[in-house]
Order: sequence, then structure tokens, then C-alpha cells
Amino acid sequence: MTDIVLNNISPKYFTPKNIEDSEIWNRNITFAKGKKNLIIAPSGSGKSTLATAMLGTHFQYEGEIKYGTEVVKKLHLEKIVEHRKQGISLLFQDVRMIKNLTISENILLRIFNKDKKQFIPKMEEYSRRLGIESLLNKKAENCSYGERQRSAIVRSLINPTDFLIYDECFSHLDINNKKIAFSLINEVSEESGSSVIFFELNEFPFEHHYQILHL
Repeated sequence: MTDIVLNNISPKYFTPKNIEDSEIWNRNITFAKGKKNLIIAPSGSGKSTLATAMLGTHFQYEGEIKYGTEVVKKLHLEKIVEHRKQGISLLFQDVRMIKNLTISENILLRIFNKDKKQFIPKMEEYSRRLGIESLLNKKAENCSYGERQRSAIVRSLINPTDFLIYDECFSHLDINNKKIAFSLINEVSEESGSSVIFFELNEFPFEHHYQILHL
């Protein structure tokens, strides 16, 4: 997937706060592969609505979202699901870990039908860097929210898509772990050529070089 295009998007059934001042709603925006964006989206601005619309999980909006030249609303479900394997992924705010699976089992769900063995060293390295290597054989239901959040970040990076979208993925991490996770996401995305789009309530409390847009 080379880009994601938003053409005059606005929610169909509610009006976000400050929609008139938004740099995204009712605008023409292109997110190009390989670029890095931070979308500052305060409560009530429609953050999750936009993130899930970009993923193709709902169509409750006016305007068009396109994957390259493909209009998402016109795609068959099978095609949208196929895009989620390689084109676009979203780390939801609630992390969506399967509670009765171990952390490693949750992470390796992201490789789909590929050979598991080739991904284990990468999983172990990323987990070590995020301080969760000792949790890999622990069930997700027995981990703290912050531990599950770091595990979900590893899952998002184990087999990265062209576009990596994160909805408040650092909300339960302290500043040190935020920096470490941010650094890892940047490193992996650079290696894979992926675009990164963060949705956050506020600016990051550390230096970065992302383009900032206000929702």
C-alpha cells in the first residue's frame, strides 16, 4: 500500500469538538508510506472514529478514504481483511490481547500462516528491549495493563504492515518505557519502510521529528 488518502472525511452521526479548526476533518490529506505522523486528538475530537475508519472497520462517515486508488467503502470484506495482513494495522487503545493465550501466542498471531520459527528471535529481541521477555510464557490475563500494552507493541512490529497506526499505545507506560517503545517503533519502521501514525491526546513529552496534525 503506497498511501492512505482522506478526502473530505467527517463523521456521519456526530460533530467532533472544534471540527472547524481541525487539520484533518473536511480536508484532503494524504499519508504516504514511509512518513511519520503524530495526530494530536483531544477527547471528543473523534480520534477512535477516524482510526477505525482508516482501518476499514466501519463506514459511518461522509467523504472517501482510499488505499492508493481503491475506495475503501467499495472494497469487499475479503480485500479489506487482506490489506490488514500487509497494508494497514491498528493497535487499539484497549490492546485486544486474547486473555487465555500466553503473551508469545498473542504476539505470534500477527504472523498469520508464516513460519513461526523465523519470527521467534525477533520476538525475543523486541520483548527484551521492552522489558517483557520474562512474560512470554505468561497468560495475558495475568499481566498488568502496561505489560499487555508493551506486548501489543511487539505484536504490531513482529510482521509490520505498510502503515502502523497506534491509538494511545503508551497510555499506561512511564516516561522511560515510552521512550524505549517509541525508539523501537521508529527503528523497526525505518527497516521495513513503514509509515507510522500515532493518535495521542497530547504532544509527546520527548523530542521527535514527526509531522504534527491536530484533529
